Amino acid sequence: MLTVTKLIVALLSIFSIILLSFTFFIDQDSELYRLIHYYDFGLCMIFLYDFFVQLYKRKKRWQYFYTYGWLDLLSSLPVIDQFRYVRVLRIFRILRIVKSINRLYKFIITNKKASLYGLIVFVSTITLILSSTFVLYIEKDVGNIQTAEDALWWSYITITTVGYGDYYPVTNPGELVASILILNGIAIFGTIVSYITDKVNTIKKRSSIGE
Repeated sequence: MLTVTKLIVALLSIFSIILLSFTFFIDQDSELYRLIHYYDFGLCMIFLYDFFVQLYKRKKRWQYFYTYGWLDLLSSLPVIDQFRYVRVLRIFRILRIVKSINRLYKFIITNKKASLYGLIVFVSTITLILSSTFVLYIEKDVGNIQTAEDALWWSYITITTVGYGDYYPVTNPGELVASILILNGIAIFGTIVSYITDKVNTIKKRSSIGE
């Protein structure tokens, strides 16, 4: 049975290929490359978690592993710079997309409400990644957001609307991105609250029916 989590993983599988494609055009010693590497590692952890969940839920675990489970595992391995030839494993994520598209289509037509939640979370995640990447790109030479770690911290305090003020964009495009990221934070937290409320109401309805 498909869930919102599986929907998000399917969409992130597709986005990860797009994100990784940019690394072929970026200097490996740049802060922008390091930032994308951080996000790639985070996505790999999500994929690896999804793999172990799928393996645990399967009744015939070895059959799952030998059919396409091994593909999920390989596509979940983070690429380590010291092992340059291991980067060929990124190609396996392309095959993951084929399975993700079929999974995505079946889920959307059978569960529209959950699909909406998943789409909002996916869009918010992509907005976070792209916002921090874009701000680092335009601010690294003119502002105080100069490293990958600075961009990660700035995006975190911005999306949570905390705004300590230690890191902030100084250009007009950067401030526009920050505004979008703040709205994104409000949207994603609103979605989480709405999703939890919907689940609680569903449990209450089941309990009342059982009584």
